[in-house]
Amino acid sequence: MKSIPYAFGVVAPASHLIAFRSKMSGYSYLLDDGRLAQGSEPPVGTKLPFDVVVLAAIEYQPESLPGHLTLHAPLDDSGPPPTPTERALIKYAAKDVARRVRAGQRVLVTCHQGRNRSGVIAGLALVELGVSGKEAAKRIRRLRNGLTNRYFYEMVVSA
Repeated sequence: MKSIPYAFGVVAPASHLIAFRSKMSGYSYLLDDGRLAQGSEPPVGTKLPFDVVVLAAIEYQPESLPGHLTLHAPLDDSGPPPTPTERALIKYAAKDVARRVRAGQRVLVTCHQGRNRSGVIAGLALVELGVSGKEAAKRIRRLRNGLTNRYFYEMVVSA
């Protein structure tokens, strides 16, 4: 399968590189039809019931996940507010996820824990799909204990 970077030339700084953890804490469906889900980083080689996997953790960017179209949206979640470039990346990725869901593709948006970086992209995708920002944030908080990063939360509820 193909691997597509949203942000060309984005490289994880050495301080963000960590050893891969073999456990997967799973994913949660955000739409009843199973076309949009949010979760933690999937181990390479794991077959998932999705057509597309979005990798939002800057520290976990394998080139591709065999059997899935892999999209790269590397984001930092270490505390400072997202930069204008990161905000643009988040919005672009969310619109692309919504477009793919409308086209009938099954999309999994991931980050390390499946809570914040994946939450902001999936939350804004839900908004693109007609869910209010407040409802999208509420759903992600209930299902994933997500959007605890106040900057990402505000992006979703104010959309």
